[in-house]
Amino acid sequence: MVSSLIDFEPVQSLGSASQIELLDVVDKLRAQGLSDFTALPQLIVCGDQSSGKSSVLQAISGLSFPRKDNLCTRFATEVILRRVPKTGISVSIVPGHDRSATDREHLSAFRSALLNTDQFASLFEDAKKVMGLTEHGSAFSKDILRVEISGPSQPQLTIVDLPGLIHSESKSQTAQDVDLVTVLVRSYMKNPRSIILAVVSAKNDFPNQIVLKRAREVDPEGLRTLGIITKPDTLPGGSDSEMVFLSLARNEQVEFKLGWHVVKNQDLGKGDFDPEERDKEEMEYFETSSFKTLPVTTRGVSRLRQRLSKVLFNQIRRQLPNLILEIEQGSASCEAALEKLGPARATIEEQRKLLIDLSEEFQNLCRDAINGPYDNPFFGDVLTAAGKEKRLRAVVRNMQIDFAEIIRTQGSKWDIVEQCSSNERHRTREEAVAEILNLLKHSRGKELPGLPNPLLVTEVFREYSSPWSHLARTHIQQIFRAVKILIERILEYLAEPVLGDALLRVWLDPLMDECLRNACAKLDELLAVREKHPITTNHYFQETVHKMRRKRRELSLGKKLSTLLISNAGKLYDIHIPAIISAAYPEETNPDMDEEAAEDVFDNTNAFYKVAMKLFIDNVPTVVTEVTLLIPLLSMFCPKVVYNMDPKIVERIAAESEEKRSEREELTRKLNILTEGRTTCRLYAKRASTAMEEPSKPVDAAEPGKSENPEDKVNGNLGPDPEEIASD
Repeated sequence: MVSSLIDFEPVQSLGSASQIELLDVVDKLRAQGLSDFTALPQLIVCGDQSSGKSSVLQAISGLSFPRKDNLCTRFATEVILRRVPKTGISVSIVPGHDRSATDREHLSAFRSALLNTDQFASLFEDAKKVMGLTEHGSAFSKDILRVEISGPSQPQLTIVDLPGLIHSESKSQTAQDVDLVTVLVRSYMKNPRSIILAVVSAKNDFPNQIVLKRAREVDPEGLRTLGIITKPDTLPGGSDSEMVFLSLARNEQVEFKLGWHVVKNQDLGKGDFDPEERDKEEMEYFETSSFKTLPVTTRGVSRLRQRLSKVLFNQIRRQLPNLILEIEQGSASCEAALEKLGPARATIEEQRKLLIDLSEEFQNLCRDAINGPYDNPFFGDVLTAAGKEKRLRAVVRNMQIDFAEIIRTQGSKWDIVEQCSSNERHRTREEAVAEILNLLKHSRGKELPGLPNPLLVTEVFREYSSPWSHLARTHIQQIFRAVKILIERILEYLAEPVLGDALLRVWLDPLMDECLRNACAKLDELLAVREKHPITTNHYFQETVHKMRRKRRELSLGKKLSTLLISNAGKLYDIHIPAIISAAYPEETNPDMDEEAAEDVFDNTNAFYKVAMKLFIDNVPTVVTEVTLLIPLLSMFCPKVVYNMDPKIVERIAAESEEKRSEREELTRKLNILTEGRTTCRLYAKRASTAMEEPSKPVDAAEPGKSENPEDKVNGNLGPDPEEIASD
């Protein structure tokens, strides 16, 4: 074997500069690391263990891969063949996603440039050791060995060789290894942009080889699977088994849209790998065996290289528009996530600046929510539950209206009704006066006969208005919860979750709890009035008392007049005038002066209750909830507060966790890769567009026998359709 860099015959069928450029675009995207985040068009070599996958890859690339019958591929190997003027081979390791940061750094440091192919075998073993694949270590790895082979006559290909599918566990391969390989291979196969090269060994019946089953699972219609038959020379000439595999190669047994291809593996017993010798043996075999009946384009590694280039080119051409769109969407997603994380904040100054900017937006949204202009996008659709709860002023006003109605209908301990009722809250006037009379008798002081104890109205009013405390505290809790919900929604809108949670926990929640305590304390001040002697200068009190007494007299007069009319057959005479006057103006001295006093207490209490109720309904919203729960919202987290905030508090709120720092680094890395990929795709799209716009030769000026191909325009001047390439 000649110890030099490999060099194939030029693949003339893909000689178009535009076609090579398109293939280079994807290679560049892969080199930029885009395949870590977005599925790229690629060829993947899949097959059962010992099916000859590595031999196929070796024949295509010209590199000597380990291919002994008792060995198998332990990790994915990505072979990138590039056609450039300068020849060379470089090897590196792409760490698996489950690797730690230390392992990633260690594995990424494994890089080497080879001067000749003789060094590759030893380098391959070195890579296995770096990955930890030793006799006593892990059997398989999720890391990727990346081999880049460049030269002036290389085919434009990128092929991934995957570990062979395992049928069952053994002493050297555990059940965990079986699952790991299955998951790894399936992850590559289910990529809709992957072309599956399903390698089937002629040494075993093809129905027993699970690679075909796995391919059907992810590609049921066989649209992106190309079958490759290896080791055809192991079949006895003219045997039934040879006929079966010939039928398979003709796409008659298992039908794939891309068809089948047959290659002959080099005999392992003939020493080192020699590409020229291998190709010569293969050519001789196909000229003399039954497989010579197959089309020449479907047999031999030389034709396979051309065929794979054609297949990969077609796949890239079809997938590139969607790939560009996916890159755009991925970039937008990264930018949104980074914007949500906010700027980097490693120092106190960066952290304080972040909080100042955040507090300004927070204050503006709080002001809008309290004052009522809901034109900011934050407030959303008013018809949705989420939109309604963000409109704080509307929420609070509705709660205040409900509170006023509840106090009016449920604020008194009992209701006065005309007739007796089983409801505990119902009292007739007579029953209420009787209760007050009982209370009056047990509250006597030094007052004169016929006068109640001056403090009796206070006691009756306190009892009558006792529900106020519970109803008002419930109302305060409702307003408090509404404000808390608004704060949480604003932080969800403005800050990433960890920062918002820290701001709530460290700063806003304690302040809101203090506001709630202040609200309850302010309510206690209002309720304390109930413990003191009633005082009012509201004329409504006197008017109400007067109306109630007038009504009482009218009822009394009505009863007496009704009695007179009944006793005199509905007629009144002059002799009845004194009785009428007596009914209208009863004597001031009531035989039961205590009952008269109880009547007055009842009227005074009811009149004062109505005055106090209206005042209470107004005071709770204005003096309690507005002053203690809403107004403080505008100043509890604002730029001035953040500017004077203790540095330790700033750090507790805004310092990034290790997890968030890692997330930011990963998002930044991903965005940089996607941005590079987007730039690469845009440059290519621009060049392709420019090429399409270039004036073409007039038909009459074209070369004899040639005419303009309309599909050239459709394909962006990429040259002839590859389906017509590589045919004899």
